[in-house]
Amino acid sequence: MKKLIITLSSIALVLFGVYSCKKDNISGDKNNLIGGSLLTLTKNINGNLDFSKPTATVSIQVGSKGAAVTSVNIYLATGTDPLDKTKWKLIKNLPFTDGMTITASTAEIAAALAPATITPGNQYVLQNEVVTTDGRKFNAINTPSNYTSFAVYKIIFTWTATAVCGFDQAASIGTYKVVYDGDWVDFATGDIITVTAGPDANSIQFLAYPAAGAGGVGRLPWIVNVDAATGAATVATQPAGSYGTVPAKVAATGFVFSCTGYINLLVDVTYGTDLYSGNKFQLQKQ
Repeated sequence: MKKLIITLSSIALVLFGVYSCKKDNISGDKNNLIGGSLLTLTKNINGNLDFSKPTATVSIQVGSKGAAVTSVNIYLATGTDPLDKTKWKLIKNLPFTDGMTITASTAEIAAALAPATITPGNQYVLQNEVVTTDGRKFNAINTPSNYTSFAVYKIIFTWTATAVCGFDQAASIGTYKVVYDGDWVDFATGDIITVTAGPDANSIQFLAYPAAGAGGVGRLPWIVNVDAATGAATVATQPAGSYGTVPAKVAATGFVFSCTGYINLLVDVTYGTDLYSGNKFQLQKQ
């Protein structure tokens, strides 16, 4: 099969009667292709949703490529499979203009999610669906992954809202149990970690990797700096002790949810000279 050179100026969607979103091959026969349309991300404005404020919003700025777009449907994907459209709940339909800002508010997401409620720490999947001037609809389901998987195209059918709440140092101090450490495995589920106040009002600290039970010596507390408004957390790269004679450093990003006593971090561990990235570390206050 000859290679196809496909640009966003001539977007085409594959039609085989019924298109499967899991099909990865695009036919080289131009008779199997028709002009489609998609949204492109111009700017990611805000992905954190303050669930305590009904008017708070998440938002993105978008443009389009392909066939002319008349409007955009915004859905909340409520099922476990974000591509199961039977579980999508319509939030609203917006007239399209190039460079428009798409928003979804706490109140709108809550209404689509009902009877379930927004929970801090959860990510909620939003789905954009473009409606063309001739009435056709394109979304993450009927657009081939051959297009959506290329980051350079900046296709934005699917995006997320992370429910957050403000940081309260006093509320965040206390005894926590390990909920998950299945990536680095220094701790077992249920192990206890004590969280204390950090060096300033917007920080906490605790001993974690290297765990004593994993051979940790010379352990140093992780200093977790937290954004007061959103609970977004950062651990700057810092020495954390040693595994025997092998020094270790940690760095992390994530959230500290004071309102629910939940800490959710993605931790990078430098073990000697080797870097191990993206280890999930989750704690729940007791």
